[in-house]
Amino acid sequence: MPLVLMVLWMVGAQTAWAEDAAVMDALDDDEKAQEAVLQMAPVTVTAQKRIENVQNVPDGITVLNKVEIEDSGIVDMTALSTHVPNLEFYDFGSRWHNQSYIRGIKSLPNSEPSMGYYVDGVNYSKSYMFAFPLFDVERIEVLRGPQGTLYGRNTMAGVINVHTKTPDNDVAAGLSGSMGSYNERQLKGYAQGPIVTDTLFLGLAGLVTTGDGYMENDVPGVGEDGRHQDGAAGRMKLRFLPSPKWDISLSLDGQQHDDGAFPFRRTERNAYVKNGILFADDAYHYSHDFAGTSENDYWGLALNANVDTAWGRLTAISGYRDFDNEDWIDSDFSPLDAARMRNCITERTFSQELRLASAENQDGITWLTGGYYFYIDENKKRTNYYRSAMAGSPSNPFRPGTGERLTDTDGLNEGAAAFGQFTYPIRNTLELTLGLRYEFENAEMDAAVHDTPDGGDTTTTVQPSLENDFAAWLPKLSLAWHFIPGQMLYATFSRAHRSGGFNSPDVGGLPYDEEYSWVYEIGSKSSFFSNRLTLNLAGFYTDIEDEQITRFNAYNQSFLENAGASHRIGVEAEARYAIGQGLDLTAAFGWVEAQYDQYNDPVTGDDYEGNTVFGVPDYNFNVGLQYRRPLWGQWNGFGRVEVSGVGRRYFDDANTVKDLPYERVNLKLGLEGLHWDGYVWANNLFDCQYRIFENVNRGITEDGEPLTIGVSLAYRF
Repeated sequence: MPLVLMVLWMVGAQTAWAEDAAVMDALDDDEKAQEAVLQMAPVTVTAQKRIENVQNVPDGITVLNKVEIEDSGIVDMTALSTHVPNLEFYDFGSRWHNQSYIRGIKSLPNSEPSMGYYVDGVNYSKSYMFAFPLFDVERIEVLRGPQGTLYGRNTMAGVINVHTKTPDNDVAAGLSGSMGSYNERQLKGYAQGPIVTDTLFLGLAGLVTTGDGYMENDVPGVGEDGRHQDGAAGRMKLRFLPSPKWDISLSLDGQQHDDGAFPFRRTERNAYVKNGILFADDAYHYSHDFAGTSENDYWGLALNANVDTAWGRLTAISGYRDFDNEDWIDSDFSPLDAARMRNCITERTFSQELRLASAENQDGITWLTGGYYFYIDENKKRTNYYRSAMAGSPSNPFRPGTGERLTDTDGLNEGAAAFGQFTYPIRNTLELTLGLRYEFENAEMDAAVHDTPDGGDTTTTVQPSLENDFAAWLPKLSLAWHFIPGQMLYATFSRAHRSGGFNSPDVGGLPYDEEYSWVYEIGSKSSFFSNRLTLNLAGFYTDIEDEQITRFNAYNQSFLENAGASHRIGVEAEARYAIGQGLDLTAAFGWVEAQYDQYNDPVTGDDYEGNTVFGVPDYNFNVGLQYRRPLWGQWNGFGRVEVSGVGRRYFDDANTVKDLPYERVNLKLGLEGLHWDGYVWANNLFDCQYRIFENVNRGITEDGEPLTIGVSLAYRF
């Protein structure tokens, strides 16, 4: 079907281009000048690690600049996901505990991610680092589909590149604040300018945020409601231009957040409810006897150095990330004093990339080659507290007494890669891109389990050390055909993989293998009406081998195993149209079929072949209409309305629990001046009730954010 659509589109594009050219020729000079005002400027990206026009890159890419990010109110990954076809992101429970999907390929907090996340070229190695506030952002690029050749491990679903603002000779500063529902307060600020004109520049940015939660705990006197937040973040960037050939940036960033955690409510599938012990909770209500909290401390350094040489541009990117998390959880999710959990994660990551790329203005073959190294040192401590209400439970290893079990694991991952890619113009309108990456990774894990019965001595069981090596060849082939001006057809074939690893010893400690994907993609990138309209289409088929599946043991603790094979097939469309001066329409749509081709449950014996992969909606969309126009003097009016929707999805692999489609409406109105901006806004305007997650095994769920309204004020000087 995608191929047929591409052929029909090509025929229509040629006709539209001819008609467009004829219309432009018939305009007089004043009319042509008016048309030029409405033309959209070229959008450049560094998706393929060199500066290119996004309409010339043979991949599905969504790009949002700083104005679009601010106008749309994109403050985190969840908000970003509503603007990108076939991207879903939910942080449920706490910031680090999230699930995400690109083209139906999932990332879960207990596994290696399926998508790469980069800030200023530095990789954030685990998905529990993705859900923190986006601030001081210049541009976001979302690459959909495998990116193994240039980015390597854990990019089989795609890559998200976040580029923060780079200081220069312009002196600028600003302060903004907002107040909203549930006592939400946020204050942001930035300042940038030269220390030495043309040579040394400094940029500073930060935010503080607080708010009450929208999930209400019905057990009185147990602390703040779920989803409350109290945090701060900051970034300092120093840029040095010692000569016209050099560009060096050093950035230091840090974040600290203390939030409410795991406000899960019970559904009719919960064991307490099915056994008549407790009732199911109402929407936006839960009943825990212990307040969940999540504390995150997170900082890092990034050094980017670029130098133009006789062979091309040499780039070195060095990154260090330091992540610490501590969660306290009412792990029985009830008003009973049954079980609690303390979960601590500490991770130190170092990465180094070195690459050489052909000059930007070079004719003929363009190329790049490079190497990459990473080192990840991770410690996880999970303590399960079995308390009085579980004294006789078969799920309590200390029965008939109580006690605590600490599982302490140390993991070490070290790897290196070499990669290269070149693009060869076969003819004036046809380009061939070939790329290849080889990477090697060594993974180790040491673990111990410490059991301490209440009133007794600790017994320690040291687990055997585990070690495994992973290696992969990751090729890419693309053909791009620029058959008429402003129109491109492309076809891409590529491979990517997700790293394997080890399960925690309290769930068996067994290793799981790598996961591989092959993708076959065709697409088109077009502009019409003198570049007032851009329309990008893509169709893809992804074949996945040894998919990593989340399962649960007898104590309902999660672990991973490889389940066989699955596939994803889908289409994507994105459009931007300058309807008139100041009036813009944007639209994005994604549809995907995510099904298991081979998956047998080893515990129940159920065959899930043909079932839909859990959590994957069959479509998502976003339509935004925005108007910005002069009112009087230096004041402009601003209005934006957008509708986003998510299709049907299942919360379990057996496809027994289905979530129905839903839509959300956001509205933003304001006045904008030379120095002052003021807005009123409403998110989820019609208070649509929806769930972001359900653990069907436990019968617990969390609701999505309800209607929130607020005001924002900004001052620039």
